[in-house]
Amino acid sequence: MRMEKIVLEKVCWKVKATTSFQFLQLYYSLIRENLPFERRKNLSFERLEAQLKACHCRIMFSKAKPSVLALSIIALEIQEQKFIELMEGVECLQKHSKINCRDLTFWQELVAKCLTEYSSNKCSKPNVQKLKWIVSGRTARQLKHSYYKIAHLPTIPETGS
Repeated sequence: MRMEKIVLEKVCWKVKATTSFQFLQLYYSLIRENLPFERRKNLSFERLEAQLKACHCRIMFSKAKPSVLALSIIALEIQEQKFIELMEGVECLQKHSKINCRDLTFWQELVAKCLTEYSSNKCSKPNVQKLKWIVSGRTARQLKHSYYKIAHLPTIPETGS
C-alpha cells in the first residue's frame, strides 16, 4: 500500500483509501487522455468496472496489490480493443507504479482466465448444491451461540403509513 500512495502523490491525486477501484479510476483517466476523442467511447469505464467486480468474486484476487489488479484489467482491455498506441501509456504507468513485469503478466493471466470463466455459460447456471461453510470447532461453537441470540430476536412491525 505504501507504493500505491507514492504513485498517487506523483500524479497529484489525494486519495485516503487506495483500493483497486480507485486505481482503476486513476489509471483509466490517465490512459484516456492519450486516446483520440473519436475512440474514447470504445474504452468504457463501466466495462472495466464490471471486469473488476467479476475478479472480486474470486478470493484469489484479494491477494493482488490494488494497483497491479487495476493495471492488469486495463492492460487486458487495451490488448483486446487493439489500442496499440496506449501500450506505451500502460508501460509508463507500470514503470511509475514500480510494478514488476512478471507480476503484471501473472495477474493478467489470472484476470483473463477469470473473465473467460465468468462470461461462459457454465458460470451463469445456478448451482443446485447448498453453500457449505468449513469452519473451525471454536468458530462453530461461537456461531451456534450467536445463532440462538439472532434467531430469537423480536421482529419489528412495519409502520402502516
